[in-house]
Amino acid sequence: MKHNLNSTYLLILIVLAGICAYLVFKPFLVALFLAFILSQLFKKWYEKINQKFGGRSSLASLALCIILFFILVIPFFLTASLIAKEATDLYQDIQKTDWQAQLQSFSTSPILKSVGMNFPVIDLQNITAQDSEGITGNLQSVGNFIFSAVKKTYQGVTHFVFITFVVFFSLYYLFKDGDAIIKKIMALSPLKDSQESQLLKNFISVSKATLKGSLVIAIIQGALMTILFLFTGVPSPVIWGVITVLFSLIPMVGAGLVWLPAGIIMLLLGNIWQGLTILIFGALVVSTIDNFLRPKLVGKETSLHPILVFLSTIGGIALFGLVGILLGPVIIVLFISLLDIYQIEFKDELEKMNQ
Repeated sequence: MKHNLNSTYLLILIVLAGICAYLVFKPFLVALFLAFILSQLFKKWYEKINQKFGGRSSLASLALCIILFFILVIPFFLTASLIAKEATDLYQDIQKTDWQAQLQSFSTSPILKSVGMNFPVIDLQNITAQDSEGITGNLQSVGNFIFSAVKKTYQGVTHFVFITFVVFFSLYYLFKDGDAIIKKIMALSPLKDSQESQLLKNFISVSKATLKGSLVIAIIQGALMTILFLFTGVPSPVIWGVITVLFSLIPMVGAGLVWLPAGIIMLLLGNIWQGLTILIFGALVVSTIDNFLRPKLVGKETSLHPILVFLSTIGGIALFGLVGILLGPVIIVLFISLLDIYQIEFKDELEKMNQ
């Protein structure tokens, strides 16, 4: 009786302390998650650097954190500054442009005239001032949204810097003491060691697959689109490159939502070689590079079905924001892994029930 009372009281204290600990760590959970993923993704780098430093783990961890800072954070800040400049210029252009004249100029396009002859319902010559004012108002709303987003980005710089500090501070100790921390957590779990190892393996593999198979490929596609738009004279190429990255991260959507409209618009404006270049390069290179890179980058890291990848990514973004690109698939894989463990653990009982 006394033992049961002590155990119950201890469990209550653990639960209460756990809730308090969760509230304390809640602002940093995303940062800690990213730090853990990075520590696993670059674990082999750390092991090689640690060997070169003669087993001095503190120096090896610090050196790798500095390297990753220059690889990951510096390019991000440079890209963000370019986006801010282009967004400001785009906002000013939207405010200054005579959109009624721009819309009327479409009617001089030979391609659009051909479409108009084939489809008589298209009659751009009769665009009214009211129509153009409505379109102008919508475009100005887009400009205001861009300006507001840039303003909020500048306001969030301090928060981003702090979160970046938390990520790299945590990353330093995860490189250095990560294995010991994982062993401690596994020792506290009532699951079998084989089950814990399987869960950890699946967690790490799907995280790596999502980062390498989605984020890296999306960044490459975004970079290619930026270069393509610079070459063909499309305004705000960096912004469109970032938009390409975002679309590429969403399964079954892809970069085609950027290069296809851009190529068609360039053709309608009479920029024939630019439009054809965008359409051909977009179709043959940007949208197909995924098929060549994904098998090499991902291999057989994860066997998650494409429909589950799609739904978990969309749901993750809706629930957690951009970090949901990682969190969504990871949560689903952990759930499926637990179901597999359950199926193995209660195999005999399930077979009897199904007879």
